[in-house]
Amino acid sequence: MSGLLQSITPVDQDSNPDYIEYDFKPGVRELLVDSVPISKTVSVIDKVSEFVANQLGLSVQDFEGRLLTPATASNDWLEPKIRPFAHLKAQVLKRLGGEYARLAEQLLISETPTSANPSELKQFSFEVVTVNPRGKIIKRESQQADYFTQDLGKGVDLEMVYIPAGSFLMGSPETEKHSDDRERPQHQVNIQPFFLGKYQVTHAQWRAVAKLPKIKRDLKSHPSYFKGKNRPVDGVNWYDAVEFCDRLSDYTGTEYRLPSEAEWEYACRAGTTTPFHYGETITSRLANYRASNTYAEEAEGEYPGETTPVGRFTPNGFGLYDMHGNLWEWCADPIHENYEGAPTDGSVWVSHNHNDYLMRGGSCYSYPWLCRSASRIDYNRDDINYAVGFRVARGVGRT
Repeated sequence: MSGLLQSITPVDQDSNPDYIEYDFKPGVRELLVDSVPISKTVSVIDKVSEFVANQLGLSVQDFEGRLLTPATASNDWLEPKIRPFAHLKAQVLKRLGGEYARLAEQLLISETPTSANPSELKQFSFEVVTVNPRGKIIKRESQQADYFTQDLGKGVDLEMVYIPAGSFLMGSPETEKHSDDRERPQHQVNIQPFFLGKYQVTHAQWRAVAKLPKIKRDLKSHPSYFKGKNRPVDGVNWYDAVEFCDRLSDYTGTEYRLPSEAEWEYACRAGTTTPFHYGETITSRLANYRASNTYAEEAEGEYPGETTPVGRFTPNGFGLYDMHGNLWEWCADPIHENYEGAPTDGSVWVSHNHNDYLMRGGSCYSYPWLCRSASRIDYNRDDINYAVGFRVARGVGRT
């Protein structure tokens, strides 16, 4: 196969050969499809479908049905694993023409989030990495995600990434290092599709929205300790973050809000069940945190002690950046001491007895265990802290 294939993921000496993705070089697939009888091509597709279905633990019938299911209807971790095969199958069938081409169109339609106004969504590509307990990258994957851009004026944009519907196990098991009972009991949560900021809200975005008409409270134009238009805004309390969302909602005519705690963890995990979306640990090459302390078997890393511009590190499987470290992120929920009685639909867990609200993700000052996907702390929503920022969420609908 020399000369026909090319690696679509970077390869180095630490790469696991089982996780290296390949694709045909441009034009090769088309030549092969055109040179093979249709019956043979269809037979090969059927055999590959059967193999992939087996690998995912599905019957062939269920697998074929999932291929034709619109992205928003997916409700588990299989969605990102099935979608690339749907795209590949559509490419081949479209080339065959006739009834096969019509089936290809159905597959292509199923790739687009149906209720997210696909005409206004764009797509971006990125690489996702997985590390072992030593912090070595053992897997690289090429991914794509849908998003839209909200214009804030004067060249400032807000990128909102589409987060597909799904179900996940929220919280941490007792066996997870440095976990505590506040993260338990683990419970299954169903999440509806929504949009979430690709990055933590930046200084530039904050200033653009702070100039908009006041809704309930005044906002400082420059609240942050660390300066730089592409750094995440810090030094904002929970009410400030809500006012930002309210002004943005008024400006756009569409509701922006803080994510619920369940939405945040679902978005952070992006289908993973490990302590971090990167795998068993994190390193200073992957996130901005107190890397002079270690979580697993990784080496000590750099500890800059300040925020970094958003988007500097590798994103997670949904295409979200800085979900571990940089700044803590406000959620819409008040604190509850554990998950006994927590909602299972991804909604905000309302309480009128607390003024302390949840923050997730850790910060540039945080020990690595505080940056875990399940880690949760609370803070008085009236108070200012220069280790705290936020990102915005939005329901699926008109963009």
